[in-house]
Amino acid sequence: MARSPAAALVTPARPLANVPAVRRPAALIAVLLVAGVPAACGGSGVAAPGQADLANGKKQFQQKCGSCHVLADAGTLGTVGPNLDSAYAGSRIEGLEQSSFEALVRQQIDEADPPMPRHLVTGDDARDVAAYVASVAGVKLAQENNPGTTPQ
Repeated sequence: MARSPAAALVTPARPLANVPAVRRPAALIAVLLVAGVPAACGGSGVAAPGQADLANGKKQFQQKCGSCHVLADAGTLGTVGPNLDSAYAGSRIEGLEQSSFEALVRQQIDEADPPMPRHLVTGDDARDVAAYVASVAGVKLAQENNPGTTPQ
């Protein structure tokens, strides 16, 4: 099947050999489309530039999330939840904005489905975890599988 010219703009020329295919539920698309709605109600869950404490986000992630999730930058090897590096690499190559990653992580913290408990981190800690995960998840895999680019 031939690729459309538009697909060539967002699809890497070579497949992501080291990144497992991850299905993104329709809910992800809905979250990204309505990310602006919470802003009208006082906030999107996305930290203003410089507002998040990434060191605290990493610490909180390691303590409260790492037993379930793999995240290379945090040195965590969880086995229950998704590998966040693999899950985000493809979207990084496609150019998904940093704020969209952060909004998605925050939404997962607030509205998690079992076995992940909702509100495992709250307040500033949730803001920091979302910003931290959004800043590191999948970056290295995306760079390895799409050399010469700097994924967002």
